[in-house]
Amino acid sequence: MIKNWFHKIISPKITFPPKKHEEQEIIDLIDFLIRKIDKQSITINLNHRIKEFQSASLAKKISLLPQTYLVLEELIIEKNYTKHISKNSIRDNVSNKFQHLFKYKSFKLIFNPLNEQELILCKSFLINILQKSSELIGDYNDNQILVIKKQLDTPYDLNTLELIKERKKLLDFSNQIFLKLRNSLGINAVTNIYLVIYKEHFQSYYLLESFTSILNVIPEEILAEDLINLPSKQQMHKMLQKQLYNLEEINTKLTEEIIERKKVEEELKYSEHLNTTVLETAMDGIILANSKGTVLNWNKQAENILGLKREDTIGKNIFSLVPSKLRRVLKSSIHNYIKTGNNELINKRVETSIQKKDGSVVYIELTIIAIKSKNDYLFHAFFRDITNKKIIDNEIREAKVIAEKSAKAKSIFLSNMSHEIRTPLNVILGLTSILQKSDFSNLEIDKKNLDGIQFSAENLLTLINDILDFSKIEAGKLALHKTDFNLRELISNISRGFKIKAEEKGLTYKMAIDTSVPKFIIGDQLRLNQILLNLLGNAIKFTHKGEISISVIAKETTNNKISIDFSVRDTGVGIPQNKLKNIFESFYQIHKPGKNKIEGTGLGLAISKQLIELQGGTLHAESRLDFGSTFNFSINYDKSNFKYSESTKTGIISEQEDQILSQIKVLVVEDNKMNQFFIKQLLSNWNIDVQIADHGKIALEKLENNVFDLILMDMHMPVMDGAETTIQIRKMQDPKVSKIPIVACSADVFPESKKKAFEAGMDFYLTKPLGENELREILLSLTHRENNTEQNQPVQQKKTKFCDLSFLQKTFHNDSDIIINVLQIFVDETTLDYKKLEKAIQSKDIDFIREIAHKLKSSFRTIGLHDETNALVKIEKAARENTDFNIILNSFTFINNRYLDIIKELKSIIKELNSFDLS
Repeated sequence: MIKNWFHKIISPKITFPPKKHEEQEIIDLIDFLIRKIDKQSITINLNHRIKEFQSASLAKKISLLPQTYLVLEELIIEKNYTKHISKNSIRDNVSNKFQHLFKYKSFKLIFNPLNEQELILCKSFLINILQKSSELIGDYNDNQILVIKKQLDTPYDLNTLELIKERKKLLDFSNQIFLKLRNSLGINAVTNIYLVIYKEHFQSYYLLESFTSILNVIPEEILAEDLINLPSKQQMHKMLQKQLYNLEEINTKLTEEIIERKKVEEELKYSEHLNTTVLETAMDGIILANSKGTVLNWNKQAENILGLKREDTIGKNIFSLVPSKLRRVLKSSIHNYIKTGNNELINKRVETSIQKKDGSVVYIELTIIAIKSKNDYLFHAFFRDITNKKIIDNEIREAKVIAEKSAKAKSIFLSNMSHEIRTPLNVILGLTSILQKSDFSNLEIDKKNLDGIQFSAENLLTLINDILDFSKIEAGKLALHKTDFNLRELISNISRGFKIKAEEKGLTYKMAIDTSVPKFIIGDQLRLNQILLNLLGNAIKFTHKGEISISVIAKETTNNKISIDFSVRDTGVGIPQNKLKNIFESFYQIHKPGKNKIEGTGLGLAISKQLIELQGGTLHAESRLDFGSTFNFSINYDKSNFKYSESTKTGIISEQEDQILSQIKVLVVEDNKMNQFFIKQLLSNWNIDVQIADHGKIALEKLENNVFDLILMDMHMPVMDGAETTIQIRKMQDPKVSKIPIVACSADVFPESKKKAFEAGMDFYLTKPLGENELREILLSLTHRENNTEQNQPVQQKKTKFCDLSFLQKTFHNDSDIIINVLQIFVDETTLDYKKLEKAIQSKDIDFIREIAHKLKSSFRTIGLHDETNALVKIEKAARENTDFNIILNSFTFINNRYLDIIKELKSIIKELNSFDLS
């Protein structure tokens, strides 16, 4: 009764469908496979096996199905090699057509993935061992065997299964079963049981690649010392090696290797050599040590990473070769692993650092694997050099910190700007509201309110200009504009304003301009003014007692260049040394918002530094806390030959200016009603006659019946914009209209807008809101030109044949010295370029022709050679478009026929102007 119960729990429960239908499915599968084989390829032996299979009972057919299928599958693949029929394609086809046969676990096993096959074969083998042994000893009452039986019957969860661990567990089960059976039956009986079960599995599955996995669950004691001779070992080796070598050759070779111990030893030596080669050529450092720390192996990459030769380490203790901190952890981990299996280093991936003999530090990624040998534990260390990775990681972390600081600084900046912008706006809105309610009976209070509005508006404009400049610098779009300017006058004008501010705070203001500093230089006056305003503004802002000083000194560098050194010093609060390097960062403010908050955008020094660097200079800062700060910078400028006439140097007294301005008539072309009101009020204060046009078309209509001294032209308007209107004005026949000076008025500060305005023919460019001083300066310059033309007109020249000097006379206020210099430069310099153009045309160098023609064009236009300028325009255009070369030849011939006469005429004019100066 107990024996029957044991059979029930061991035997798989299979429910069969009706005999005829079930048996027919199996026969159909075999017929399906046979049809894929050429009849001539079916041997007598195979034919006999097929007939035996077909005549067998259903139970026998089910038993023979795996081996029959595998034999036919193997034959199909061999005989259809050229057709590239693969094992997977055959099995996919069978899976689709004969899915019902998968209810037989012994058959379904063939279609499982390789890893699953290995484990299921091993489990099936052990289950059959238990079943076979029960026939001899009856049912098991041993709890250990029952637990093993239960686990063998439990299906696998392949998603969480660890293959290596499961193989080891199955081998442990096999050893436990073997020991129980050996104690009960003896070694011979146990060996016979394993032999019988092995034969059954071999007959069914020896053609499976996974079949050899069964050897993993056969105890070593059975395999060792020739206790048994497992059947068909030669066939087993044939199956294993068939994919790599010829079947018969490998079968013979494996048989010889098994029989001849010497060949086995040679193969082991080769395997050892191969293993050594792999270790020596590995990209990772590899070290093998025993439980006592004795080094057994040390590969080439370990030498390279750690700087220790193999011969200096083999046989030595690993603990003496690593830093003390790692030594302690390593000792503790090995000891704990051997004792308890728990540790902080073994079988884990860690990062650490090791100091080499030369003192340098190398960072490594380390993994130590523990291997259980017969009598000891071996520890295999794998490590790779991650020093570069560490450096990159550190750089990324630093960049992240910098980015986070920048983001935080920008956030603080936005918070500050919200306050900075709202403060002047609130003042403007508040004072405007007061003025709207005022009856203007107290002019002194009303004037103070207006002064407050103006001060707040100017402060707001400064903030916005800082932000715009910063954006342009960040985008790399800030352009420098070089012009002649009076450096001494610039410093004096700036100092005049700051001196008043300094005195208001009880500070002393000093200005020192060395005698070496020239009056005129060539550079960007606006940007220098901006730099000095920032530096002096900060000095005033952060100084509560003492003095502010600015000093300027010149150092010549070359014949055409001059280096100007600027120094701004204060006796203010100073800057801590640990923050000195940060003051040039964008949005950086040392003084935190609070009770003693000092207002500003945090952009002033950043913008100043970048503006100086854009001009080839450097900004340096020196400071002591509570003693003050000094900012120094140098910029190289071009020397200037510019001179003022006496009348310009003297100027006109302010009482006369109002009278002169009252005689001017201005046309304002502006669509914005607020701007119209502002400009009209501004000009009306100077008693200027003002007319308003809402857009360009109305302006053109007004110009038909009126004559104006100046046009203020908005760039963006409906119907007809400023650029188009200016082009139309410049095309008019009446010179009184076409020559009217036009001032572009725009809120756009980018260079593209200025370029568009000047290309359209405008004479000046002002940004909104219009500054009173800027506009007044332009108006006065127009009257000065007229006065100079009348009062300083040189002796009447004879009429020139080629040159029209009206542009030079108008531009330089009829200053004969400047005009002489310009004409002399043309005579001296242009002659060389003209010869280059001639040679380029002779050699037909199109690119050089275009370049030289473009360069000469502006020079010819400056001195009023209009026809010759047009000829150069044609040459440049023809060269650029690479069209008819005859256009270039004809245009140059036209210029060449007149060139010598032009030079003679210029020399005559220069002589005449010089004689006038002498008289």
